[in-house]
Amino acid sequence: MKELYSLPMLNTSWETISINFIVEFPESTEFDMIMAVVDSISKRAYFIPTHTIITIENAIRLFQHHIWKLHSLYIYICIVSNRRLQFVVLFTKELYYLLGVEKLFHL
Repeated sequence: MKELYSLPMLNTSWETISINFIVEFPESTEFDMIMAVVDSISKRAYFIPTHTIITIENAIRLFQHHIWKLHSLYIYICIVSNRRLQFVVLFTKELYYLLGVEKLFHL
């Protein structure tokens, strides 16, 4: 069993966020999953309807359209997700690429 550790808590809103996906909803005509983005400081949350089969690129587009345009997040951002670590790494790498942030970390 892995050891639990606490996340670094930063002082400003939208520096530490969680991106989680809520699935297994009853069938609807359009969406079957929700992308939930929550700020750890203010606890402000956005619930974005989407589809179970979502790519990193589509998740980033949703993030840019619903979150980034409102909060223009900091260059340093801590992202936590209920997806695997690989999702967080790819999401962050692609987001920084689209925003023009050059090599902030090495993979």
